[in-house]
Amino acid sequence: MGGRDVAHESATIRDDGRPVGIVVAMDAELRHLLEQLDVDREERDGIWLDRHAAVAGVPLVVVRSGMGMVNAAAATERLIGRHAPRAVLNFGCSGAHRRDVLPGDVVIGERSVNHSAVHILPDGSELYKGVAYEVGGETMSPSDLPSDPGLVALAHAAAADWAPDPWPREAGWPDGVPYRTPVIHAGAVASADIWTQAHARLDLLHGRHGTLCEDMEAAAIAQVCALHGVPFLPVKDISNNEFHAATDIDGAFAAFPTAEVGKRAAALLLRVIPALAALAPVAAGGTPASGRPEAGIA
Repeated sequence: MGGRDVAHESATIRDDGRPVGIVVAMDAELRHLLEQLDVDREERDGIWLDRHAAVAGVPLVVVRSGMGMVNAAAATERLIGRHAPRAVLNFGCSGAHRRDVLPGDVVIGERSVNHSAVHILPDGSELYKGVAYEVGGETMSPSDLPSDPGLVALAHAAAADWAPDPWPREAGWPDGVPYRTPVIHAGAVASADIWTQAHARLDLLHGRHGTLCEDMEAAAIAQVCALHGVPFLPVKDISNNEFHAATDIDGAFAAFPTAEVGKRAAALLLRVIPALAALAPVAAGGTPASGRPEAGIA
């Protein structure tokens, strides 16, 4: 995961005094971050609760969105409008799109894909565009969005000498799969208000998008951030692999590993955030305090 020029690629996210926003879907995920933070203050704004904290001098605004694409988009739009963050981060649990991506693994999200943005054609086949396109002079936003390259580079650097906590066997390690320690992956995260369990559909999604996992928020956050030009990065950890064991959706998720979800993704982000403090701050006029002009993104 080495070899990336972090200083060059991170020009868009240099310190300009604004906070970094963090959007998390579930309390079960968020607690793994909050347990490592000293929250300075909380602010209630209607349905939203902002938690203000700092890591290594980097100011943070943390908000729980609730699960799903609409909730995630609404929380992100309000976060950007209220706090104008210099970057937005998202972490949480996800389900694997490959048989070898196993519980406890971590995915650095290099792209976010809304996999439900499909057209159902007359013959029943699906057409996925991914890119922006026009309909009667109106533009449909792209549904396959790259993460900010600077944030991706920082995540790779933070992961280079780090190992996620092992996944507890009793938390649902798949039967028949040799136990191993978690692996860090990098690639695309799929999102939709859909929990995919059918093996053929999982294979189709991975083949179509190259996705490693799926959640219900990242692509919605990515789209709102793209509309506002705000750098974005999702980091996910794997809670379930439906190829090996089907989650008991009809049984109210009785065996879902709630205590583990988001734990490893939060741990990696807590290594990324201090690196944001190490970037040269931006002086008036958009020039780093070093006096060198901003580099372009590779």
